Amino acid sequence: MLRIFISYIVPFLLPMAGYAAWIWYRGVHAERHGGEAPSFEQGPWPLMLFLGALLTLGILAFGALTTGGEPGDIYVPPHPENGKMVPGQTKPR
Repeated sequence: MLRIFISYIVPFLLPMAGYAAWIWYRGVHAERHGGEAPSFEQGPWPLMLFLGALLTLGILAFGALTTGGEPGDIYVPPHPENGKMVPGQTKPR
């Protein structure tokens, strides 16, 4: 569950969290120095959704390209051995 949260949800929500932090900062700045604080509802939502999806796809592509076995390795699926489950793994030919 944590892997799904880190791989999918965090990168997707990161642009929106950054925008929320910027809105908070600008609101505090507007209180101290006068002026109008930006509205959270009028933000660039399509851009943030696109950037979140792009960031998520980039992280998933990076993980796919940098993990796993070497080409030509043999995959051994999880199996019971001496009463215990042995996790799946790759073995060289």
